[in-house]
Amino acid sequence: MDTALMEYTAEDLIAHKLQRAKILVAKPKFAQEGADLLALLGVSDGAKFCRIQCKGRSLVSSSTAHVEIPRRYVSDAFIVFLFVDTGSFDETHLFCFLGTDIKANWKLTDDQYRLIITKSQFATELSKFVFSDQKIHEIKKVIVNVDVQGEFNKVVCGYFEATLDNVTMSATGEVGNAKSKSDSSV
Repeated sequence: MDTALMEYTAEDLIAHKLQRAKILVAKPKFAQEGADLLALLGVSDGAKFCRIQCKGRSLVSSSTAHVEIPRRYVSDAFIVFLFVDTGSFDETHLFCFLGTDIKANWKLTDDQYRLIITKSQFATELSKFVFSDQKIHEIKKVIVNVDVQGEFNKVVCGYFEATLDNVTMSATGEVGNAKSKSDSSV
Protein backbone atom coordinates (compact mmCIF):
# COMPACT_ATOMS: atom_id res chain seq x y z
CA MET A 1 0.00 0.00 0.00
CA ASP A 2 1.27 3.48 -0.94
CA THR A 3 2.65 5.36 2.11
CA ALA A 4 0.43 8.42 1.57
CA LEU A 5 -2.63 6.20 1.13
CA MET A 6 -1.68 4.33 4.31
CA GLU A 7 -1.44 7.61 6.26
CA TYR A 8 -4.87 8.76 5.02
CA THR A 9 -6.38 5.38 5.86
CA ALA A 10 -4.91 5.57 9.37
CA GLU A 11 -6.14 9.14 9.86
CA ASP A 12 -9.70 8.27 8.80
CA LEU A 13 -9.76 5.18 11.04
CA ILE A 14 -8.44 7.15 14.02
CA ALA A 15 -10.90 10.04 13.54
CA HIS A 16 -13.76 7.52 13.33
CA LYS A 17 -12.71 5.71 16.52
CA LEU A 18 -12.27 8.95 18.48
CA GLN A 19 -15.62 10.37 17.36
CA ARG A 20 -17.38 7.15 18.38
CA ALA A 21 -15.79 7.63 21.81
CA LYS A 22 -17.37 11.13 22.06
CA ILE A 23 -14.07 12.90 21.45
CA LEU A 24 -14.43 15.70 18.92
CA VAL A 25 -11.91 15.72 16.08
CA ALA A 26 -10.72 18.71 14.10
CA LYS A 27 -8.53 18.49 11.01
CA PRO A 28 -6.16 21.46 10.92
CA LYS A 29 -5.21 22.88 7.55
CA PHE A 30 -1.60 22.58 8.60
CA ALA A 31 0.67 19.82 9.80
CA GLN A 32 2.67 21.62 12.44
CA GLU A 33 4.41 20.03 15.41
CA GLY A 34 2.83 16.68 14.60
CA ALA A 35 -0.77 17.90 14.60
CA ASP A 36 -2.50 15.75 11.99
CA LEU A 37 -5.67 15.98 14.12
CA LEU A 38 -6.77 17.93 17.17
CA ALA A 39 -8.90 16.15 19.78
CA LEU A 40 -11.35 18.14 21.93
CA LEU A 41 -14.08 17.40 24.44
CA GLY A 42 -15.99 20.60 23.63
CA VAL A 43 -15.76 23.79 21.60
CA SER A 44 -16.92 26.38 24.13
CA ASP A 45 -14.73 29.22 25.44
CA GLY A 46 -11.62 27.83 27.05
CA ALA A 47 -11.79 24.58 25.09
CA LYS A 48 -8.82 22.31 25.62
CA PHE A 49 -7.27 20.00 23.06
CA CYS A 50 -4.45 17.59 22.40
CA ARG A 51 -2.42 17.08 19.24
CA ILE A 52 -2.68 13.74 17.48
CA GLN A 53 -0.24 12.34 14.96
CA CYS A 54 -1.59 9.51 12.80
CA LYS A 55 0.79 6.86 11.55
CA GLY A 56 0.14 3.86 9.36
CA ARG A 57 2.62 1.09 8.72
CA SER A 58 2.33 -2.03 6.62
CA LEU A 59 3.73 -5.43 7.51
CA VAL A 60 2.15 -7.07 4.47
CA SER A 61 5.32 -7.42 2.40
CA SER A 62 7.93 -6.58 5.04
CA SER A 63 8.80 -8.18 8.36
CA THR A 64 9.67 -4.87 10.05
CA ALA A 65 8.66 -1.24 10.01
CA HIS A 66 9.45 1.76 12.16
CA VAL A 67 7.98 5.05 13.29
CA GLU A 68 10.00 8.16 14.12
CA ILE A 69 8.75 11.23 15.94
CA PRO A 70 10.83 14.37 16.51
CA ARG A 71 11.55 14.84 20.20
CA ARG A 72 10.26 18.44 20.15
CA TYR A 73 6.74 17.21 19.23
CA VAL A 74 6.36 15.05 22.32
CA SER A 75 4.58 16.71 25.23
CA ASP A 76 1.98 15.62 27.75
CA ALA A 77 -0.74 16.60 25.26
CA PHE A 78 0.74 14.80 22.24
CA ILE A 79 -0.60 11.42 21.18
CA VAL A 80 0.54 9.07 18.42
CA PHE A 81 -1.87 6.57 16.92
CA LEU A 82 -0.38 3.73 14.93
CA PHE A 83 -2.39 1.59 12.52
CA VAL A 84 -0.55 -1.58 11.52
CA ASP A 85 -1.74 -3.32 8.36
CA THR A 86 -1.02 -7.04 8.28
CA GLY A 87 -3.17 -7.73 5.25
CA SER A 88 -5.96 -9.26 7.34
CA PHE A 89 -9.40 -7.76 6.74
CA ASP A 90 -10.71 -9.36 9.95
CA GLU A 91 -8.30 -7.59 12.32
CA THR A 92 -7.67 -3.93 12.97
CA HIS A 93 -4.39 -3.29 14.74
CA LEU A 94 -4.67 0.19 16.23
CA PHE A 95 -2.31 1.36 18.96
CA CYS A 96 -2.29 4.58 20.99
CA PHE A 97 0.78 6.13 22.62
CA LEU A 98 0.44 9.08 24.97
CA GLY A 99 3.40 11.43 25.32
CA THR A 100 4.41 9.67 28.54
CA ASP A 101 4.25 6.29 26.75
CA ILE A 102 6.56 7.54 24.01
CA LYS A 103 9.09 8.95 26.46
CA ALA A 104 9.13 5.75 28.51
CA ASN A 105 8.98 3.09 25.77
CA TRP A 106 10.42 4.42 22.52
CA LYS A 107 14.15 4.69 21.85
CA LEU A 108 15.53 8.22 21.74
CA THR A 109 18.30 8.72 19.19
CA ASP A 110 19.44 11.84 17.35
CA ASP A 111 16.57 13.92 18.79
CA GLN A 112 14.01 11.42 17.44
CA TYR A 113 11.88 8.91 19.29
CA ARG A 114 11.86 5.65 17.33
CA LEU A 115 9.63 2.59 17.56
CA ILE A 116 10.51 -0.56 15.64
CA ILE A 117 7.72 -3.03 14.97
CA THR A 118 8.23 -6.60 13.81
CA LYS A 119 5.64 -8.76 12.10
CA SER A 120 6.27 -11.71 14.42
CA GLN A 121 6.08 -9.84 17.73
CA PHE A 122 4.29 -6.49 17.38
CA ALA A 123 0.92 -7.77 18.69
CA THR A 124 2.43 -8.95 21.98
CA GLU A 125 5.06 -6.19 22.33
CA LEU A 126 2.47 -3.45 21.82
CA SER A 127 -0.46 -5.10 23.60
CA LYS A 128 -0.55 -2.56 26.43
CA PHE A 129 -0.96 0.23 23.85
CA VAL A 130 -3.97 -1.24 22.02
CA PHE A 131 -6.64 1.42 21.50
CA SER A 132 -9.31 0.53 24.07
CA ASP A 133 -11.82 2.02 26.50
CA GLN A 134 -8.93 2.54 28.93
CA LYS A 135 -7.00 4.55 26.32
CA ILE A 136 -10.14 6.62 25.63
CA HIS A 137 -10.31 7.44 29.34
CA GLU A 138 -6.59 8.37 29.34
CA ILE A 139 -7.02 10.63 26.28
CA LYS A 140 -9.93 12.44 27.91
CA LYS A 141 -7.84 12.92 31.05
CA VAL A 142 -4.97 14.34 28.95
CA ILE A 143 -7.35 16.84 27.33
CA VAL A 144 -8.83 17.92 30.68
CA ASN A 145 -5.37 18.42 32.22
CA VAL A 146 -3.64 20.03 29.22
CA ASP A 147 -1.58 23.21 29.54
CA VAL A 148 -3.43 25.00 26.75
CA GLN A 149 -0.95 27.86 26.47
CA GLY A 150 1.92 25.43 25.97
CA GLU A 151 0.07 23.55 23.25
CA PHE A 152 -1.01 26.72 21.44
CA ASN A 153 2.62 27.77 21.38
CA LYS A 154 3.34 24.57 19.46
CA VAL A 155 0.63 24.94 16.83
CA VAL A 156 0.02 28.68 16.39
CA CYS A 157 2.15 30.61 13.94
CA GLY A 158 2.58 34.33 13.79
CA TYR A 159 2.85 36.67 10.83
CA PHE A 160 4.31 40.13 10.67
CA GLU A 161 4.59 42.44 7.72
CA ALA A 162 6.06 45.94 7.63
CA THR A 163 6.82 48.35 4.85
CA LEU A 164 9.37 51.03 5.69
CA ASP A 165 11.42 53.36 3.54
CA ASN A 166 15.15 53.77 4.16
CA VAL A 167 15.12 52.36 7.67
CA THR A 168 17.37 49.75 9.19
CA MET A 169 15.48 47.66 11.66
CA SER A 170 15.99 44.66 13.86
CA ALA A 171 13.20 42.80 15.59
CA THR A 172 12.71 39.72 17.72
CA GLY A 173 9.55 38.05 18.82
CA GLU A 174 8.32 35.40 21.17
CA VAL A 175 5.07 33.57 21.61
CA GLY A 176 4.31 32.84 25.22
CA ASN A 177 2.47 33.89 28.31
CA ALA A 178 1.93 37.62 28.65
CA LYS A 179 3.87 38.93 31.60
CA SER A 180 2.38 41.70 33.65
CA LYS A 181 4.55 44.40 35.12
CA SER A 182 3.63 46.38 38.17
CA ASP A 183 5.23 49.47 36.71
CA SER A 184 5.00 50.03 33.01
CA SER A 185 6.65 52.66 30.92
CA VAL A 186 5.84 53.70 27.43
